[in-house]
Amino acid sequence: MVHQDIRIVILHRNRLFRETLGMTLSQQEGIAVSSQVSGLDQIHVDRSEFQGDIFLVEASAPLPICLDQVRCLQTIMPGCKTIILGVPNTDEAILACIEVGGASGYVLDNGSFDDVARNIRAVAAGETVCSPHVANLAFARMSALARQTNTTGVNQPQYLTRREQDIIESIEKGLCNKEIAVRLGIEVSTVKNHVHNILDKLKLQDRRSAVRYVKEHGFTANLR
Repeated sequence: MVHQDIRIVILHRNRLFRETLGMTLSQQEGIAVSSQVSGLDQIHVDRSEFQGDIFLVEASAPLPICLDQVRCLQTIMPGCKTIILGVPNTDEAILACIEVGGASGYVLDNGSFDDVARNIRAVAAGETVCSPHVANLAFARMSALARQTNTTGVNQPQYLTRREQDIIESIEKGLCNKEIAVRLGIEVSTVKNHVHNILDKLKLQDRRSAVRYVKEHGFTANLR
């Protein structure tokens, strides 16, 4: 049986990092770097050029911006697998990466190239590289969420994330997508994806309706 190479797309702002990592990964048996890109905007313009099995995404600072990118990447490239590179070695950062929708794995900021390659092969095989400490963290968080669900009930409305609330507040101030992107330090495509997610979550058709709905239902006090 002929095995297909694992196709990798590297998403990182630093060109030297992209090229160095791409060249090193290309020397690994069974791994092929299909493309390298500096930002989501390039993928958003022509997603057909950036086909891959796994996307390696930079853990930019602050980390929430990176997590926004991972969520938006799932919107642009549904079903793609993502590994976040350079995650701070803290319980909070690791849990945030585990909980973000779309992330399949992560490599810590003190990780090695071997860690990257091992994560790629594990994710491609449908597995996750996870230390006993991190497994315990994830189990404890899942237990806490289960207790919370049992307490509040499964029919509670979906709350907006803090970033989604930032988007709503900006819309309320009359800002356009470009102005919101500048205000929050994110890309315009990221803003568009957040707006789409908000409307989908609230089952609404337009931005102004979302603003009214959030104000009427007091979502500001229910952020999580």
